Amino acid sequence: MTAETVKGEAVNRAPLEEGTLRNSATVTVLERGAEISFNTPYALVMHESQNYTPSHAGTGPNYLRGPLLEAEDQYHQDIAAALKAIWD
Repeated sequence: MTAETVKGEAVNRAPLEEGTLRNSATVTVLERGAEISFNTPYALVMHESQNYTPSHAGTGPNYLRGPLLEAEDQYHQDIAAALKAIWD
């Protein structure tokens, strides 16, 4: 599972009004992993807010948290496989 895969799912779940929020999604490769971010002044508010009604089905708050949590088991499997490859 890559950060790009998680980002893609998060973009699909992000609120869609004009597309600015979705278009701001980025993946930054770090020394030991990656960072997925949405770069608008209102990204955090939209992610955490429970006080709005999404305009499109399947979108809404926690648009990044959901895909990250769903990918957690695969992430652990990928780490275990990488470590096994190093140790074997």
